[in-house]
Amino acid sequence: MARRKRQLLEEETDSDASQGSDDAENGEGDRKRRRSAAPSFVSSATAAPTFTTGSSSKPATPPLPRDSTPPSFASSSAARSFMGIGKKPATPLPPQEQAHFRKIGNTFGARMLAKMGWEAGMGLGVSGEGIAVPIEASIRPKNIGLGGVKEKTRPTQEEREPGAGVQVDEQKKKRADAWKRPRKVKTKVEYKTYEEIVAEATAGPTPPEVVSLAEASVASWTPSTDPTRIPEVRHNLRLIAEACSTNLDGLAREAKALQERKSFIAQERIRLQNKAADEDELIARLQQVTLVTDEIGTKSKELSSTYEADLDDLSPLFSKLLVEFPAEFDRYRLDEIVVAAILPMVRRAVTQWNPLQDPYGLVSTLRGWKQALKVNTADETSQVQKPMTPYESLLWNVWLPKVRTCINNEWSPEDPTPAVKFYEIWASFLPGFVRDNILDQLILPKVSGAIAGWNPKHPTVSLQTLVFPWLPHLGLRVEDVLDDARRKLRSFLRHWAPADGVPKDFGIWRDVFEKRDWDAMLLKHVIPKLGFVLREEFRVNPRNQDMTPLTQVLPWSTLIRPSVFSQLLETEFFPKWLDVLHMWLIQPRVSFEEVAQWYSFWKATFPESVQNIPGVARGFTRGLQLVNTAIELGPNAPEKLKRPDYRAELAAAAIGTTTTNASAPPKKTVPLRLQEVTFRSIVEEYAAEHNLLFIPTGRAHETSRMPLFRVSNASAKGGILVYIQDDAVWAPEGDEYRAITLEEMVLKVNK
Repeated sequence: MARRKRQLLEEETDSDASQGSDDAENGEGDRKRRRSAAPSFVSSATAAPTFTTGSSSKPATPPLPRDSTPPSFASSSAARSFMGIGKKPATPLPPQEQAHFRKIGNTFGARMLAKMGWEAGMGLGVSGEGIAVPIEASIRPKNIGLGGVKEKTRPTQEEREPGAGVQVDEQKKKRADAWKRPRKVKTKVEYKTYEEIVAEATAGPTPPEVVSLAEASVASWTPSTDPTRIPEVRHNLRLIAEACSTNLDGLAREAKALQERKSFIAQERIRLQNKAADEDELIARLQQVTLVTDEIGTKSKELSSTYEADLDDLSPLFSKLLVEFPAEFDRYRLDEIVVAAILPMVRRAVTQWNPLQDPYGLVSTLRGWKQALKVNTADETSQVQKPMTPYESLLWNVWLPKVRTCINNEWSPEDPTPAVKFYEIWASFLPGFVRDNILDQLILPKVSGAIAGWNPKHPTVSLQTLVFPWLPHLGLRVEDVLDDARRKLRSFLRHWAPADGVPKDFGIWRDVFEKRDWDAMLLKHVIPKLGFVLREEFRVNPRNQDMTPLTQVLPWSTLIRPSVFSQLLETEFFPKWLDVLHMWLIQPRVSFEEVAQWYSFWKATFPESVQNIPGVARGFTRGLQLVNTAIELGPNAPEKLKRPDYRAELAAAAIGTTTTNASAPPKKTVPLRLQEVTFRSIVEEYAAEHNLLFIPTGRAHETSRMPLFRVSNASAKGGILVYIQDDAVWAPEGDEYRAITLEEMVLKVNK
């Protein structure tokens, strides 16, 4: 009896386990259907109408009573006996297994299992659900690692019970299916109106699963606005309204997009219509341009066949192109047509034209066509190289060769007027690169050669005649030309004598030099010679005065700095003049009236600008003081009137001024006499006389560490490196430097 009771409990336990697995399967299926189906609406046990979907579901298992307990909880493994109670019956074994168990039947393990109630063919475990066949030992192939072969033995299907094996396979299949992607089920949604739902609720039978509506009275039901009534219907209606609202919003957005698209298409249509109209107008204008260009071509052919053609006949047609079609003229580069039309006539006119004799040729015609030819319309400051315009190509290939021939063969730098006039007239019609070509390759080489060959002893023209006319047009090249001119001017002053007077237009060179360089040049080459004239050749003789030396000095007063010129007179003129005045005043019968006239004569000899120089005024004041002192002494003047020592007085005044202004910085005094003549200055002068350049290189000789100089001709090409040491010029001779004479230096440079 007790054994039968335990069997019943075990069957209930198996039934509950299978039912639990079914419930889990049903729940998993419901979840899959909820994920794959369209949105469903909430239903209630109290509401009669429901919304159905295209998927079907299993009926739910009725819930257990609260006080009931699952059968599986009623059984316990402790209540079972391990000695075969509740075990599954033995499974028939194959013949090979039966032979195997007979073979091991007397072993210790088999006897122990038999004592525990185990029999051959039964599974291991309390309920016999374990394996019934021993684990097979499989030999792994040689040199095969883990995972290379299937090592699990294939279970024996015959040892399983038919029911248990199927149940285990189904559970494994369900667990495997749970991880698969759910199948998409097309959900068919059926919508019902509120009236239909109400009608079904009033007419339909009470659903058997809804117990709470069994007591509802149909006659007592009336429509109500109570929000607690039929919440499922209200929820479903709210979902429908939201879905409809979403659809309406989408339709509104689509309508707005269509309206914007319509507006854009209308604007695009207007734009395309305007563009088509503009294209039609452009085609009409281009047809008119074609007619005008055909007329220009016909007229050009007529003029090219005429011997003496007048280019002004083309002016009306060119003006018509510019005035009526300005946009097309620039866009389609119609200046090519203009240049092509005048090319034959210009080529013929250039062959008979001399730019030096008739610089205005072709200018009057080109001046009227300046806009049509696009003269100087390019940006010359741009660094980007651009192709030549048709007008520039015309100048380069037709006009410039004629100019080059005339300047190279007919023009002389000693007569710069024709070339200067020609350049000034044509400069505004020439592009920058053409002007540079004329200056760099035609004019400046000739001017530089003329400056280098200019001989100060036998000049054919003045140096400024060669240089100054071109200074306004040289731009950045002016320094190269002026350096050569300054060098020649210094060479000229080395050979200049005061008897030659002030060179013609010498004052205009002051603006070419810096003030410091100008004063240094005069101090070096002019002041010593003027001082020598006053010191050696000038004599103060009231009876027979020779003013020639003084007239050679005074014209330089406007060119020499006033302080330097004053010092020259104070040192060389006033000491002699005061000595003669003193000798006259100490005579026994001196005539002060004659002395006054003589004083006035000398003062009037000097220009007013010179008289106003403080040093000159001080000298004349000192003479006047000497006369007044002689008048005061009267007859005692011959004995008491002291002879003036003007140089000592100047030195004492200078010392007193220095002592008085000791705290002030000392003023730089200008030396009167020329500095000591050096051998380098002699070499520089000798090189300048032979038209050679003597330029410092900024380097030093490796052995002697003396500064190196480059001696070259006027072109500054080639030459030799020399240095000066021990009053000798050292030049390279192979790998060594040796001393050479100045004549050998000139010969080496001119080789």
